[in-house]
Amino acid sequence: MDQASVGASPGTVDAVAEEQAALRRVATLVASGSEPAAVFGMVAEEAGRLLRARSSATIRYDDDVAVTVGRWQDGESVSGFEVGTAVPLAGSDGLTALVARTGRSARIDDYTRVRGRAAELMRAHGYGAAVAAAIVAGGRTWGLLLVASASPDALSGDAERRLGDFAELVVLGLESAEAREQLNASRLRMLGAALEERRRLERNLHDGAQQRLVSLALHLHLLETQLAGAPAPMRDLVTGARRELDLAMKELRELARGLHPAVVTERGLTAGLESLANAAALEVRIHGATDERLDEAVEACAYFVAAESITNAVRYADASSIDIRLRRLPGGLRIEIEDDGRGGADPAAGTGLRGLADRVEALSGRFTVGEGAAGGTVVSVELPV
Repeated sequence: MDQASVGASPGTVDAVAEEQAALRRVATLVASGSEPAAVFGMVAEEAGRLLRARSSATIRYDDDVAVTVGRWQDGESVSGFEVGTAVPLAGSDGLTALVARTGRSARIDDYTRVRGRAAELMRAHGYGAAVAAAIVAGGRTWGLLLVASASPDALSGDAERRLGDFAELVVLGLESAEAREQLNASRLRMLGAALEERRRLERNLHDGAQQRLVSLALHLHLLETQLAGAPAPMRDLVTGARRELDLAMKELRELARGLHPAVVTERGLTAGLESLANAAALEVRIHGATDERLDEAVEACAYFVAAESITNAVRYADASSIDIRLRRLPGGLRIEIEDDGRGGADPAAGTGLRGLADRVEALSGRFTVGEGAAGGTVVSVELPV
């Protein structure tokens, strides 16, 4: 028997073991790189199960409100305080306000006369009692763990202490999850800013340089017509200039399309993929496409994944055809691009695939590259919608 167990009652030993097992599960989830929402939800679940309750939440303070960021309930008979629920701290005597003011664990066994929006919601959803523990990170009260019950009898006399102990154990995991959340938010802001800048550049090229080149092409065409009876060298010079101009306009259109797919913004992902298929130097087959409009960043990301994959298949894989498969998942979109080339694509070998992976990960998606059953390369992407 270890020294920590000497003199401890069997119940205490069991409680410590439960807390340590719960902590290990949370730590494993954090270490796996799971999304912050999953970590916040896991912490709420472990807290609820530790106290043998049926409803619990991880709540974070955001200025003068308390926001539910993780939620767990055992069964469908309990409800309320879904993720995203925000309650003001001012004018409240509920647990969210009490913990914010004191930074300590607290308990309410009767919500009948408790003031505030949080207490109103507790009564409306049938909760008569609750216990909360402060989550203190970096010297500040980050938020709280809250476990609620219809009756105070369901919450043991040592519930505050046990919940407080658990809150102290999981604070590092919550800090890590929040740091990841902030990083994701920062990457999304950067991605959004880059998308907007690409859109601006594409619009300027289309409305500015491209229009001027179109006007110049018309003038050269008129000049070519007027020089019908001129010496051949002069006509050839104008004809050559017009051909070079046509080539420059084509390259400019491709540049603008690479900066920002206007067709995707205007008509959606399916239209963008069809435009890629029509312009490709090999056969491109699209499966599972619909007219559903998704978030602009998701549509643009899927488009660029397909465009880069087609380019790589033509330049490096000696492919003759590509299949693009779209599948709508619950809360997500899966796009799979498979070519019949020689395979061997390596994301670490160049910036193209690495850049796609970064773009996908910025949207909290998953990016993988592998080989198809018959050879060739398969690029698979899952994006949250």
